[in-house]
Amino acid sequence: MSRYRIGIIFGSRSTEHEVSIVTAMQVISFLRERHDVIPIYITKEGKWLTAAKLGTASTFQNLNLQDRELQSLVITPDAKIKALIAPLAKGIFSRSKKIELDVVFPLVHGLHGEDGTLQGLLELADIPYVGCDVISSAICRDKILAKYALRGAGLPVLDFYWFTRVEWETHEIDVINSIEEKFNYPVIVKPARLGSSIGIAISKNADELKFNISVASNFDTRLIVEPCVQEKTEINCSVLGYKNIRASVCEQPIASGEFLSFEDKYLQNKSRGFEGAKRIIPAPISDETTAKIKEISLSSFKAVGARGVVRIDFLIDQRTNQIYINEINTIPGSIAYYLWEPAGVSKYELVDTLLEYAFDAFNEKSRTKFGAGPLLLQDVDLLSLKK
Repeated sequence: MSRYRIGIIFGSRSTEHEVSIVTAMQVISFLRERHDVIPIYITKEGKWLTAAKLGTASTFQNLNLQDRELQSLVITPDAKIKALIAPLAKGIFSRSKKIELDVVFPLVHGLHGEDGTLQGLLELADIPYVGCDVISSAICRDKILAKYALRGAGLPVLDFYWFTRVEWETHEIDVINSIEEKFNYPVIVKPARLGSSIGIAISKNADELKFNISVASNFDTRLIVEPCVQEKTEINCSVLGYKNIRASVCEQPIASGEFLSFEDKYLQNKSRGFEGAKRIIPAPISDETTAKIKEISLSSFKAVGARGVVRIDFLIDQRTNQIYINEINTIPGSIAYYLWEPAGVSKYELVDTLLEYAFDAFNEKSRTKFGAGPLLLQDVDLLSLKK
């Protein structure tokens, strides 16, 4: 494999800011021996910075944003530049320089990164990037859109009711009545576009429902309520690929409470992130159930137009054995390397494979014609049109 200059973008204006830092440090450790890694850290205020020290976890234990080693920078959407511009010019004698990139590894969790916004910037800049494109990132990030897409493809999802923060603030009673007409308690309340189990809570009565919606509405403008499957088994499966796709082994994550919490996911072993959570691999389920989950995983990957690697989370209702897709986690919500190691794919091979998929997708996009349409204005007098 070639040696690439890889921009690792992480942090940003997100409730999952710290989680993103952990993910970035992991991926940098997987890449740095074989590639030239350029850490690109976005502060909680949205400022873009780079420095070699930002690729080391210890830097973030006491980060000084006034450190002179930290250079401010931007990625311009100008497709002719295809580079980072750093440092940002501050005076008439200041000079900016280009930092050329071969590819970007976007590792911003949550809004302003995992939701397609960062992917959109990279599309405009014409820079190859790892993972799902704008549309599939946006669909998978929004639990409401994902459910519509998966249900439209004939795939099993729990029933749901969704509403906006404005609707909640102006028609609280109507929202509560609609939920109670649709579902029996308990129900589970979720911000539609957050991850890491932030803002998620189970409601066993109307008072708890009102409180949990009010809390969740602080984190997103769109909210979703689902019936709570009380006797359930949680199973995860990863899918890897671009033109050819394959499913990983299945795992059973172990929750300490009624659902997999932020603490379960990230605080079991803080330095290892989600990989440090408690889990059983392979999942203790039948061969038939394993095969069915893998089949649904592959179909889900195709339905949302994913690429690269995703982790798909499932719920199995123990009373009925019905399998439901809970959510699809795109990069960086999951690199899921621990699900590929049992198949002989090391974490180093996995990230290198993801880089190759990024170039494959970029080359495929490059075959599309963008400027060869009809010259509609060639013979039009624009001044006469204005009149």
